[in-house]
Amino acid sequence: MGRTPCKECAGGGNKICWVCNGAGNRSSGDRCHHCQGRGRVNCSHCHGQGSRECETCKGKRQLLVFINLKVIWTNNLDDYIVEQSSGLHVVNLSKVSGQEMFRDAQYMVYPVMGFPDPNVVRAAERLVREHQARFSQTSRILQQRQTIELIPVTKVTYKWKGDSHIYFVYGNEFKVSADNYPATCCCTVM
Repeated sequence: MGRTPCKECAGGGNKICWVCNGAGNRSSGDRCHHCQGRGRVNCSHCHGQGSRECETCKGKRQLLVFINLKVIWTNNLDDYIVEQSSGLHVVNLSKVSGQEMFRDAQYMVYPVMGFPDPNVVRAAERLVREHQARFSQTSRILQQRQTIELIPVTKVTYKWKGDSHIYFVYGNEFKVSADNYPATCCCTVM
């Protein structure tokens, strides 16, 4: 329909004349000039039609309703490193690969059970529980994956000019980390 009933005249299209109070003539007996003797005047809000154009659809009788969604796709990662007492920075280990010991990918993963190292089992249980508690309330988890990797780390201790120094060789890529490498000022690469 595209129109709604007028609230001022209750859909009638006219209202009682405010000059003669609906009598049609004035107190002197003369005909009311405001309503021409009818006792009623056309509603000024709907112009005597009894209905007004719908403010929502603007009389078009079509509504476009939508919900504006903002979707953000993110990967939420958590790492746990077991027996990292070598002195190698943890940041270095995230840049290399190791031997994959276990992989599980599902809608919702279960903590690892029966793994030989109990520290890994406890860490997997804690990480899965924390991940679900942190993200399931505010996000929709599409898939989870847990991976256990064995990254080889070799710590090399050597002496140079009577001082003891160390460096690390780590990962399948054999990356080297030598934070306190001696004589760095004189080394040139050709």
